[in-house]
Amino acid sequence: MKRNIYLLLALLIVPVISQAHGYWFDIKGSGKVNQPVQIQICFGEIDEYGVRHRETGAELAQLGDFKITIIDELGKSNMIQIQAKTDCWEGSFIPNKKGTYQILAINEKLPVVDRSKTGGKNVRPIDYLCAVYQAEHTGNVSKPVQFLDIVTSAREKFIVVKAFNNGKPVNKATKLRVFNPENWEKSLETDEHGEAVFMPTMKGLYIIRQDFTVPENGTYQGVPYTSIRHRCNYCLSID
Repeated sequence: MKRNIYLLLALLIVPVISQAHGYWFDIKGSGKVNQPVQIQICFGEIDEYGVRHRETGAELAQLGDFKITIIDELGKSNMIQIQAKTDCWEGSFIPNKKGTYQILAINEKLPVVDRSKTGGKNVRPIDYLCAVYQAEHTGNVSKPVQFLDIVTSAREKFIVVKAFNNGKPVNKATKLRVFNPENWEKSLETDEHGEAVFMPTMKGLYIIRQDFTVPENGTYQGVPYTSIRHRCNYCLSID
């Protein structure tokens, strides 16, 4: 009996590994002013060996429907044009002054997830991506821009995550999910300020996810749905 209890506690405490597919940013730059920054939007998964795989099938074309916006510290925004590559869609921008740049993306043209053949309910997905890029400067973003948005800041060895819904901090006890570079998943719960904290354990890309589902009937591209699932993935690179 005690052994079963210990096993249950271990399952509750230890993060789990997930192989679910998702979208992410791959951002590369020198961190210097007037030097190009490469932005790639990718879709895929991480396998059981911690290797990130990019999908190149039908989902690749859907990446082209993401709209990317760059916002500087003064609030000036610019749309970025992206082009299809072998395993991603790619665009670039050049930071013309020191500062923290928000990199945002939204895709409102994803097909309805049709579960009618298995007796499930159809869901229309809307996906958001967000990240920051530092050009000869270290700073934080504090204000949301997208309907679902996430900002982060560092506090000693910890990362403070603040999640927003429609411009306001999310409610207390909102669930967030963090995927580490090996795709181990950790669940977070926000406090009364819409904040949660976690400590990175390794270098690499962390994805912080917020989901929000709205019960709403409609039809998109000829397929009916009963709800809209908003999903925000914040891409945080730990060096």
